[in-house]
Amino acid sequence: MAQEGTPVVRGGYLHLSGERPIPLGSARWFSWLETACLFSYHSSCGRRMTLRQEKRRHSSYWYAYLKKERRLHNAYAGRSAALTSERLAALLEQLWQKEKV
Repeated sequence: MAQEGTPVVRGGYLHLSGERPIPLGSARWFSWLETACLFSYHSSCGRRMTLRQEKRRHSSYWYAYLKKERRLHNAYAGRSAALTSERLAALLEQLWQKEKV
């Protein structure tokens, strides 16, 4: 789903082209989230999802998307302040398990 050049979160760090990795949970991470609109999250087991920021009702919220077996699943991720490493891992698991329920 993510295109080439899309920022990637992998191994607890945000990887931007040409910049030093940013640790998740740091002030720099949360600052970056306020200006970003899209990034991809890759887990250690090879699963990945894309997160996109959307403006709704005069506020910004993040939504997670995962394409699995030709179906697109989505879930509300929350505001920027809620996007911790633990939250991202839980979202990915939630989306991965969505079809099994």
